[in-house]
Amino acid sequence: MKEILMSNIPAAVAVIGLALYFFGMAIVFITNPIKNAESFSVKPVDNAGKTEIRVYYGGISFALGAFLLYVTYATGTPVHSLVGGLIFATTVFTTRTIFLFVDKGWKCPYTKLAIPAEGLFVIALWTCFILSKVLY
Repeated sequence: MKEILMSNIPAAVAVIGLALYFFGMAIVFITNPIKNAESFSVKPVDNAGKTEIRVYYGGISFALGAFLLYVTYATGTPVHSLVGGLIFATTVFTTRTIFLFVDKGWKCPYTKLAIPAEGLFVIALWTCFILSKVLY
């Protein structure tokens, strides 16, 4: 695996960052779903909702992180995983930005954190992608 990651360092850094992010989100939402979901302005109406938070925010986050590592290993390069993560992050950021105006959520505390954080994350991923193409 070390050889694969060293084959394209900018892409590897991005994929490791993406995997750590997704695994971290999985741990946070599986272990304490209600508290963490409320910080995202999401509240379950009953215990099934609590399970859904664990599944969709936690379980899918874990699956995405694992999938990116699998793709890196299976293809022998981190570039394809970086592209997948880039598509995911750019889509989430773009969708959030559009619906921020549609839903008038720009004053919400979570939005004030999410927009700059996701924007910087997307910029960092695009930077890694460009460096992966220029340097390798």
